[in-house]
Amino acid sequence: MAGDVWIWLGDSGGWRKAGSSADSTNPTGGRAEKLDGKASLSGGLSEELDGKASLSGGRASGGCNAAIADGPGPDDAIVVWGGGRPQPGHPAYRERGMHPGWVLNAHAGDLARLPDGEWRRRLKRAGLSVSDGSDDQRVYRVPVFHLQALAVRRLYGPADDGAHWRYGGGAATELPPRDEEAGRLKDPLLRRAAAAAVKALYALGLDFGEVLVAVDGGGRAAIRSVQLPGKRLNAGGLWGTALDRFAAWHRTVRLGDGSTEQPLLIGADPEFVLLRADGTIASADRYFRAAEAGTDAVLVRRRLLRPVAELRPEPQDSPEALAAELRRLLRYAASRPGTDRLRWAAGGMPVPGLALGGHIHLSGVPLTGRLLRLLDSYAAFPLAMVEDPAGRKRRPRYGALGDFRLQPHGGFEYRTLPSWLVSPAAARAAFALTLLCAREAWTLAYAPAEEERWVQAYYAGDRSELAGCLDRLAAEMAKTDSYAALSRWIEPLLGAARSGKTWDERADIRAKWRIPPFAGTGAVPVGGKRNGEERGSGIASAGKDSGGRQSGSKLSDGKASVGKRGGGERPHRGSPR
Repeated sequence: MAGDVWIWLGDSGGWRKAGSSADSTNPTGGRAEKLDGKASLSGGLSEELDGKASLSGGRASGGCNAAIADGPGPDDAIVVWGGGRPQPGHPAYRERGMHPGWVLNAHAGDLARLPDGEWRRRLKRAGLSVSDGSDDQRVYRVPVFHLQALAVRRLYGPADDGAHWRYGGGAATELPPRDEEAGRLKDPLLRRAAAAAVKALYALGLDFGEVLVAVDGGGRAAIRSVQLPGKRLNAGGLWGTALDRFAAWHRTVRLGDGSTEQPLLIGADPEFVLLRADGTIASADRYFRAAEAGTDAVLVRRRLLRPVAELRPEPQDSPEALAAELRRLLRYAASRPGTDRLRWAAGGMPVPGLALGGHIHLSGVPLTGRLLRLLDSYAAFPLAMVEDPAGRKRRPRYGALGDFRLQPHGGFEYRTLPSWLVSPAAARAAFALTLLCAREAWTLAYAPAEEERWVQAYYAGDRSELAGCLDRLAAEMAKTDSYAALSRWIEPLLGAARSGKTWDERADIRAKWRIPPFAGTGAVPVGGKRNGEERGSGIASAGKDSGGRQSGSKLSDGKASVGKRGGGERPHRGSPR
C-alpha cells in the first residue's frame, strides 16, 4: 500500500514494514538495560550500524510484519535501522529504479565514523552546548523520534565500573504521542532536556536516537552523548511503538481523503527596531502596544526590556495578500506619534548585538523533518546569500537551521530566517519560498541542507560557497507544479543572489515599503480596511556586498550586549489558526 513505512535493516536483514495497529501503551519499554555514558558518535554507534540488526531476532511480532519482497515505492518512507542507505538501483528496489524521497537517519552510517571532536563541533556550530562531564550536573536520557522526545528519564551514577549509567528507581517521565503535548511539560528542566535532545539530533542530521543531556544548576542544558537505538526492535517497546505511531501518521498524511484537511495558510511575526539619530535604540514599547503591532522582549543584565517592534498580521494564503497585510500594519505603526523622527531598521543584526527574526508560521501542512530541511534549503539558504554581512553574527544563537516552535493552533513557526522586512520584495520572496516548500514537501528531491558542505557555508556566512547550490535549487523549484504561480516573487531574489547583491541593514525600511513620510498618504488603523499592494522595490541594494554597519548603535542604557530574548511565549494573533 502506498504511504507505508519500511525499515531497512541492511543487506543481511533486508526490509521490514512497520505496522499501524500495534498497542501504543508502554512507550518506555524495550530499552537497553544500560546506556554507555561515555559513548559518542565515533565509538558507541559503530557496533549498532554493522548492517546485522534484527527485528526481534528475525521474527515478526506485534505491529512489525515479516519481510516483504516488493520493497518501498515512491510514496513510502524508509527508516534506516541498519548500516547504510540503499541507493537507487539496489536489488531491494526490485529493479524499479524508485528512490523514495524521505529516508529517516539516511546518514547515520557516515555520522558513526566521525571523530569525537567533529560531532561536538557540529553541535556547537548549531548553538548547542556540549557537556564537559561535570559531576554537579543532572543527567537525563532522552529518546527522540522524528522531532519528538518520547520520554525523559533522570539517570544516576556512574556505576561501580565507571563506564555505565544506571537508571533511577522511579519511572521515566513519559511524553504523549503528539508533539504539541510534549512541549507542555511542567518541569522546566525536563522541558529543556527534551528540547535540547531534539535540536541535537537535527543538527547532526539524524531523525531518531538517544541523547544524554546534562543540565547544570542554572538550568542550562548541554549534550553529553548521542547514540542510536540498540539492534533489537521489540514490538510494544519504545522504538516499536514509535515506529507504529509514525507509520499510522505517515499513511494518514500521505493518503488522506482531504475531508479534514485545513487550508494552507501562512502567517508571520517580523521584527524591526527604532533608532535615534545618534544610533541608540528607542524602546518600541513607548510607541506600539496593539495586538497586531506590538513589541518583543530582550533580557539585558537581568532587566527585561522591550526595544524590538513586531508585526503580527492575520494569516493569508498568498505572498501578495500577506505582504499587503504587513504594509497595512506598517502604515498604522507610522501613525504613532514620534515614530517619524526615528529610523526603522530590519535584517539580521542592524544593531550590533541585537538579533532580529522574520519568523514564518504555517498551518494546514504537517510538520516533518523533511519539510524543515526543505525550508532550510529553499528559504534559509537563498536569504543568507542576500543578507547584509552583519547578519551572519546572528548565528548560531539565533538563525540555527531547523529552528521551529509548535503553536497551539496546530501549526508551527519556522524561526530560522532573519527579518526579511527590509523590503516588500524580500518579504514576498520569503513567503513564496516557504509556500513552495509546504506545497511541494513530497516532491522536492534535492535538499542541500542535508549536506555538510552547504551547512558549513551557511553558518560561516560564506555566500560565495553557498551559491554553489543555487542553480540546482532553482532547477528543482522550476520542475514543480507550484513554481509558475510563485516564480514572480522568487526569481528576483535568485537574481540578486547570483549577482552577489545584499540588502542594506542601514536603510530605513519605510522607503521601500512606501510608508509615510517617505511615500503614501496617512495610516490605516488596525482593524481598518486593507490597502491594495503597491509597487515595491528590489530585494537588495544596487551595489555588491554592501556590508554596511550601524556604527555606534547601542541599547538605550548604553550597552550593546544583549541577552536572552524573553518574549517568545506569548500568543500571536498573526499565527495561522
